[in-house]
Amino acid sequence: MVTLKDIARQAGVSVMTVSRVVNGQLSKVSKENIDKIQKIIEETHYVPNSSARSLSSRSSHIVALVISGESNQLSNPYNAILAGEVIERVQKQGYYVMVHFISHYEDITQRLRAWNAEGAIFFGTFDQDIQKIMFDNRIALVFTDSYTHVRQVTNVGLDDYKGGVLAAEHFIQSGHQTVAFMGTSLNQQQLSSVVNNRLDGYRDTLEKAGLALPDNYILDMSVSPLSPAQAVMALQPRPTAILVAADLQAVELIQDLKQNGLRVPEDLSVIGFDDLPLARMVTPRLTTIRQDLKQKAQVATELLFRHIQDPYAPAENIILDVELLQRDSTASPCPDQP
Repeated sequence: MVTLKDIARQAGVSVMTVSRVVNGQLSKVSKENIDKIQKIIEETHYVPNSSARSLSSRSSHIVALVISGESNQLSNPYNAILAGEVIERVQKQGYYVMVHFISHYEDITQRLRAWNAEGAIFFGTFDQDIQKIMFDNRIALVFTDSYTHVRQVTNVGLDDYKGGVLAAEHFIQSGHQTVAFMGTSLNQQQLSSVVNNRLDGYRDTLEKAGLALPDNYILDMSVSPLSPAQAVMALQPRPTAILVAADLQAVELIQDLKQNGLRVPEDLSVIGFDDLPLARMVTPRLTTIRQDLKQKAQVATELLFRHIQDPYAPAENIILDVELLQRDSTASPCPDQP
């Protein structure tokens, strides 16, 4: 078995220099030595002894990816894409990722301690438990899309309010007068901060333009007994445009409308939110509010390792921008529409 000493002997450098290259700590190593050591590693098929490295450094080199929900949350394209981006970046740092689906706060600390995780990134809504999570786990913690009022939380969020504004402005400019909104968990305060901020930006912008968004035109599909298309068709007068709080739900609505004999965008213009790959695959292609998931993963990972390396680094709340991408699912209302 090839050891660090073997590689150091072949490269004519110290074991410490080889260790730095193996662990990705390249700032103190010359490019010449980096290239030389990496070539030897490749030729000898050297594999680091993870357990030995953990014992010697008192570091597990494990970070947790904690995703809210009991079942396989990676079946959701949003979670799958974001997780893939995070895992790739964590691995490049020489760390390992353990993915946990968590539905109860009590499970979080047990999982993190069982594997001696050095840090964790959280997907989903944990706002009601953030204070307890931070108190019980004094490791690097990065949350995503948090709207907690707890201080000293490191978070990577999104300008959800602006997303709602952009959607409303697009409909207004296109001449729509009767519009609706569709989301989930709108009446559950702890679960709905992201969706409610999108709704607030949408509603505020419509009201400034003199357009109403009555309560019954705000459709909460988590409590509705109707299908998405049926919920829209039940509104009188029927809206000519709708913002849907997530692409996955917007695509479901488009498919359901087709099955009920309605056309997009001729009968109903639809805007989604996220710009997942499926937004470009559905027919018609979905107009959506785009967030940059690669950027979100990059920022979250950078924050995580900054706090792993410096436990006293200040908390940061970074809000990423959004933009509207116009495709084929929106148009001006037909003349015979209200």
